[in-house]
Amino acid sequence: MNRGVFLVLLAAILCSVVGQFSLKAGAKILGPIGAANLVEKVMAMATQPLIVAGLCLYAVSSIGFIVVLSRANISIVSPLLSISYLFTVLGGKIVFNEPLPPLRLVGVGLIMTGVIFVLRGQAGGVTGGN
Repeated sequence: MNRGVFLVLLAAILCSVVGQFSLKAGAKILGPIGAANLVEKVMAMATQPLIVAGLCLYAVSSIGFIVVLSRANISIVSPLLSISYLFTVLGGKIVFNEPLPPLRLVGVGLIMTGVIFVLRGQAGGVTGGN
């Protein structure tokens, strides 16, 4: 995978993560959703700007992912999507003050180790060029 394709993948991952945070923030505004208020909340989701923005970011992320898939092996690209776990866990702590227990950090560290193995295991790694 060349550097340009990797950067598109990273941008797609970041769009996905920011989309998740946007959806989370919108969901907090909507409040708890359950069977009794599901129809009402689904209607509210359609007009909640943060939820609409999150869905749009997911769409942009999907387009980027498709671009990357057109240029790289899915057996490499798909495992690299797990980079989003790092951003999501750290962002959850920073943005939403979610707990970050040590065992979760160990888990994310193991996932990132796997990402490094995937990158190093491909022929040539991430290289310059087109």
